[in-house]
Amino acid sequence: MQYFTEMRLLGSQSVEKRRLLIGGVSCDELADRFGTPLYLFDASDAREKIERFVSAADATGEAVSIAFASKANGALSVLKLMLDAGLDVDVASEGELEGAVRAGFPPERIQMHGSNKSDAEIETAVRMGIKTIVLDNVRDIQKTSEVCESLGRSQNVMIRLAPGIHPETHEAISTGQDDTKFGFNISDGAARDAVERISRCGLLHFAGIHMHIGSQLMEGSGIEAGAHRMAQFAIEIRPMVGTLEEINCGGGLGIRYLPSDALEPIQSFVSRIVGACTKPFRDLGMPPPRVGFEMGRYFVGEAGSTLYRIGRIKTVPIGNGKTRTYASVDGGLADNPRPQLYGAVYYALNASRPDEPHDAPFRIAGRHCETDRLIPEVHLPAATREGDLLLVQCTGAYNFSMASNYNRYPRPAMVIVADGEPFLAVERETVADLFSHERIRSTIGTIRQ
Repeated sequence: MQYFTEMRLLGSQSVEKRRLLIGGVSCDELADRFGTPLYLFDASDAREKIERFVSAADATGEAVSIAFASKANGALSVLKLMLDAGLDVDVASEGELEGAVRAGFPPERIQMHGSNKSDAEIETAVRMGIKTIVLDNVRDIQKTSEVCESLGRSQNVMIRLAPGIHPETHEAISTGQDDTKFGFNISDGAARDAVERISRCGLLHFAGIHMHIGSQLMEGSGIEAGAHRMAQFAIEIRPMVGTLEEINCGGGLGIRYLPSDALEPIQSFVSRIVGACTKPFRDLGMPPPRVGFEMGRYFVGEAGSTLYRIGRIKTVPIGNGKTRTYASVDGGLADNPRPQLYGAVYYALNASRPDEPHDAPFRIAGRHCETDRLIPEVHLPAATREGDLLLVQCTGAYNFSMASNYNRYPRPAMVIVADGEPFLAVERETVADLFSHERIRSTIGTIRQ
């Protein structure tokens, strides 16, 4: 892993008069007003990413639909930002569906995923008349058809495919290979069988095919290969179902978590994936389907950051005369489990000393009763001390969504900064909130002597 000996800004932060600013508001002010740990979200950064993607899609000259993958960050205000930007939304649970509705998304702009949808989730989606249900297995087909029959309603559906692509990413977030819980395999005929099943269900309208091969992909070759395989499959099943309305390539484009990370230019990423979907049809003189994208991390990852207060600092021996300095913060595993789950890496800086050289190595540790190394090593000012603020960059995706109450810690607040004004989008949980759904019987039983 490469570490850095100078402070580098990855998102839309800036330094002015020895203060670190997020969206024009100082971290000191935000910490004093809202406390720490604190999720921060710069609306302007997210809007800029969306505009870049939409522009790249328009430049292809093909029909393209764009949705926000709400699992990346399901805060209602973040969803409202996506709604106002003109995006659709995809959800993967009844809770995410309710979030989309509360944020204002009409049913015709919502699509539902899930590899193990409950009967209640399917019925709710059909009753609402959402845009699309993405069917992941044979039981999904059966249950959705049964619900449609019982309600006397039709429903647009897609099937999720496993195209047999192994992307370059961590195993835990790789989903396009044959050996996966998601979708129907093309290679063993399961996908074709699914199409035949749907074609026999009179109230299921087969609208398209879908894939998602993995996450945090720094360039689009894996998605491009999967898109080409999807287009071939769409042409193969054309005699059964006609020309599909959409080939949805999912999402997966990564972000810069470290200053050394290099991301494929968005114009190139979108252009070659759209081309992989449409060219096989153009070559045969057929009109191509619409190309769908479901972007999550790319839209919100760099827009978010997490502000912590540094607590205990200690230096310990690690052998051969060397030492390591730990700086513990007032958060960690419960508000960002990704480093523990699959070795996710982050970059941080001392928000109280942004103008000082970041040249002394520290290990950032969490406050939990685990070896939760939030960042194995990062360089901060040598004068870093207890009470300083630490800003961990690029936490806008999956931190809020994956947060827990481990060790009975309340989850952080979230502040969205828009047009230079901070807005409390999610209130901080209290200790009382942690126990609001628990009950104790007067007697649980006696202990035998």
